[in-house]
Amino acid sequence: MKSIPKWLTTRPIAHRGLHDGNIKIPENSIASFTEAIKNNYPIELDIQLISDGTIIVFHDYDLKRICGSTLKTKKISLTVLKKFHLFSTQENIPTLQEVFDLVKGKVPILIELKTNTRFKNLEKRLLHLLKNYRGDIALQSFNRSSVRWLSRHCPSYFIGQLAEPSQVIQPLNRIYDYLQLNTRMNPDFIAYDIDDLPNKRVHYFKKKGTPVLLWTVRKQAQIEKHKSIFTTIIFEGFIPKI
Repeated sequence: MKSIPKWLTTRPIAHRGLHDGNIKIPENSIASFTEAIKNNYPIELDIQLISDGTIIVFHDYDLKRICGSTLKTKKISLTVLKKFHLFSTQENIPTLQEVFDLVKGKVPILIELKTNTRFKNLEKRLLHLLKNYRGDIALQSFNRSSVRWLSRHCPSYFIGQLAEPSQVIQPLNRIYDYLQLNTRMNPDFIAYDIDDLPNKRVHYFKKKGTPVLLWTVRKQAQIEKHKSIFTTIIFEGFIPKI
């Protein structure tokens, strides 16, 4: 078994950076990552591919919620993407390389791969970028196929399975009910939806010795309630004490 990185067992992780609810410091922005670095918090962020093959740091599959446009991220180039701002701020959508250039190993990074396809274009491009990065990184995804691929091809990284209550199976991923944990899975860690606790599958992994991360924690009371379950937390909207 891999040795568990200490930061994944002792340090709260800032969800999409240390943002302020998207007022002046928006989620997944250079500003939110800068704040996380200043306050010495590991960073959780989301990545996906756009049409020209660039890896960007962005959660949604379209620009509607964050940028007020109906454009789909997979159909847009970096040149066009850089014309948009995050919410009502002057922050742009960063590339993963831009984030790497900012962080430079100052704090750990937990990268969520946003992918629901059997093709591994995102994973392969990420692996290429990781070869030139020096710093603590862990990887996670809801896509079970992606988690397996990463486990095989990135053996030096800690690879986690994101999960939440089983509600829907993505059309392109029908053979994987990746929203539901099961005992056949063997990730390095799991990251589970705190709003679905208690959950017997989470307790199974906890007893097995698999690190359990809980997301997204928004109140200190949630920490106190679930202290016996988590290894660490992914938080936003407050400064946690654990």
